Amino acid sequence: MSDAEELMNASETHGTKSNLITGKDASNYIESVLKKFKPFKTTGHLSIGKDSKSIKTEEHEFSYSKKLSKGAAYIFFDQESKDRNTLVIIEEGSQLCNIMENAYGMEYFLSNKELDYLIAVNWYAIEGAGLAKNWFSELAKE
Repeated sequence: MSDAEELMNASETHGTKSNLITGKDASNYIESVLKKFKPFKTTGHLSIGKDSKSIKTEEHEFSYSKKLSKGAAYIFFDQESKDRNTLVIIEEGSQLCNIMENAYGMEYFLSNKELDYLIAVNWYAIEGAGLAKNWFSELAKE
């Protein structure tokens, strides 16, 4: 099962509406995000790198999404995996961490429709750029 399929299943189990987008619409969105934020690694241990704030995955993996602004979350994965050019839209982005409690650990990128932020989740760190830097500063103080 792909990460996208697993996330869709976990979302359904949680009772949160989600949509799977593939093809040109997904690749155009992903390309826009990557162009705007220029993450350091889009395959392997996903990473934003420069101009981002980092928090530990171990401490925040199942809580960081509660800080997201209202609205949908757009999730995409390793850009050399079978989920390349696949986008999962979670209608209530703040529920993502609760959904992930029902999914096998995965690395992913997360943004919103407006491209206000980019979050990269990998096994060791959760990095945030754009508006997410402010949220992560708040989380680091808690």
